[in-house]
Amino acid sequence: MVPRSAALLLVILTAPLSAEVRDLKAFYQERCAACHGTDGSGRGPGGARLGGRNLADGRWLARQEEKDLVTAILKGRGAMPGFRRQIHEAEAKRLLAEVIRPLAARRRPTPEAE
Repeated sequence: MVPRSAALLLVILTAPLSAEVRDLKAFYQERCAACHGTDGSGRGPGGARLGGRNLADGRWLARQEEKDLVTAILKGRGAMPGFRRQIHEAEAKRLLAEVIRPLAARRRPTPEAE
């Protein structure tokens, strides 16, 4: 049986690790914005060269299944690496809901060319 103080220490030592990776906006800026752009437009520094998807395109995003987007985040797609070693499935779903989908909602529609 583990002494109570050892169990408490174990909880305390593991807690910061859990909270550390959970700032998903920061995760997006560090891992995704290089290709997808800070605004999701796909115009990040590597976006043109690697074909960064325009995540702010609401029409495209609305046609995507959540499970397919989560799989792409975790396993990668094309030139995009997978991030399953950095985040787990629940966090990938939160990244999609809290960071990526709002990029499309914030983007103002561009006037159509006449």
